[in-house]
Order: sequence, then structure tokens, then C-alpha cells
Amino acid sequence: MIRSRIASRESFGDRLRSARRRLGKDGKARKLTQSDLAAAVGVERNTVSRWENGGMLPKDPAMIAALARTLQVTADWLISGSVWADQARRLQEGAAGRYPATAIATLPDQASTLALGYLDRLGEAGCSDSQLRGAEQLLLAGARNQVASRPFEDRSDADVCADVDSAWDTVVQILRRDGIRP
Repeated sequence: MIRSRIASRESFGDRLRSARRRLGKDGKARKLTQSDLAAAVGVERNTVSRWENGGMLPKDPAMIAALARTLQVTADWLISGSVWADQARRLQEGAAGRYPATAIATLPDQASTLALGYLDRLGEAGCSDSQLRGAEQLLLAGARNQVASRPFEDRSDADVCADVDSAWDTVVQILRRDGIRP
């Protein structure tokens, strides 16, 4: 927790705690405790506590992989907080495989359809895979913007679509500077 307050970012421990607590909130199972997680990955409860409180980090990549499997998240997200890696894990079938990265598929249906339509236009305009990935990241960042007064989960589909449109304007400006007219 100390690191996250200093850097105003979520730390490994914060992500670990969040994923552990989120697992038991499906209404069917009780909350996954530190003891439950410790038993699942083969460590002592106080080790999980130290990980969550920032006292230490797991050093063994196999342990990080075991934590990720148990918590049903990706190791990339657990280590770095990479939104793209965690979201790519939860793809909707309709967009899987259409583009180099497919995190757009995790947006609400209207916003996802809008963003994928924009990406189709870029593909038709001859953009490279790298440009498509960059555009997708900008569209996703726009949709999940941190400037909005309400958290992403509480925003209406219309608001998310408006943010995707704003991000699209930025993508078009960047590509036009490079001579691409989407």
C-alpha cells in the first residue's frame, strides 16, 4: 500500500488484494481469504499478507503464474497492472482475431462496435499492424478515460461512445500528419 500512495498507482499488492477479494463476490462463494489463497499456491498466510501490504514480492515466476491462475487474472496484469493484458483475457467472441490486439472487445457493445468500425476504416486505408495497435490503444484509452467525473463502470454507453469518438478524432489527426486519410 505504501508504494501505491507514493506513486498514486496501484501496486502489485493492491492488485493481488483486489483480485483475491473480487473472486468471492459472485454471490455463490464466500470471499477468498488470504489463508485460502496461501493454501492454493502453497505458501504461508503471512506471506500473502506481506505481498498484499508491499512488504515483499514473489521472486519465483512460477509463483506469480500460480497466483494468476488461482486468481483468474493474467500474470502481466498482476505484475504490471497492464490493462491490455487483463482485458485481452476476457474477449468477446465477436471481435476475437480481427486485429493484432483485441481489448476493444471488452467495451460495452455499442462502443465496441463503433471502435471496431473505426479500426476497419484504418485497415481499409492501409494502416500497418503497428498503427492499428496504436489506434486501438488510443480508442480504448479514450473510452476508459480517467478525466470523466464517474468511473468507467458507472458511465452510460452514450458517454463511452462519445469518448471513443473523441479519441478517433485524435487518431485521425495523427494519421493525417503522416499522409494517411482514413
